Amino acid sequence: MEALNFVCLDTSFLIDFLRGETNTRTSYLRLKSEGYSFATTTINAFEIFRGLDKRGRIKGEEEAVRKLLSRLVVWNLGIEEAERCSRIYTEMERIGSVIGLNDCFTAAIAISNGCQKIVSDDMHFQKIPGIERIPY
Repeated sequence: MEALNFVCLDTSFLIDFLRGETNTRTSYLRLKSEGYSFATTTINAFEIFRGLDKRGRIKGEEEAVRKLLSRLVVWNLGIEEAERCSRIYTEMERIGSVIGLNDCFTAAIAISNGCQKIVSDDMHFQKIPGIERIPY
């Protein structure tokens, strides 16, 4: 069986994709043509649902989010990922390069699932050892 080659889609990408931004569609098609499969994390799902709740849930938007998430592999936060996140966060803190905790969780979950590529416009990801940020 052929191993899947994943990229992890960060919240910024997912929101822009849902908004129909051309650059996200172009990036998605390019990555798909390069043989990538698509995943995200429960952290990213939380951030999207949090945005919906802050604005007041609109049925069409909520349905679009659920439909998009159902088409992705969604990786969970478990003990291994929490421990990896702690190590990453502590090391970044030690060198004076603190990043957002949600970004740290996303990176730790991706790495734990064998994925080193995160599609995001968030510059924090390029600071994390073992992660390649793919801008869009």
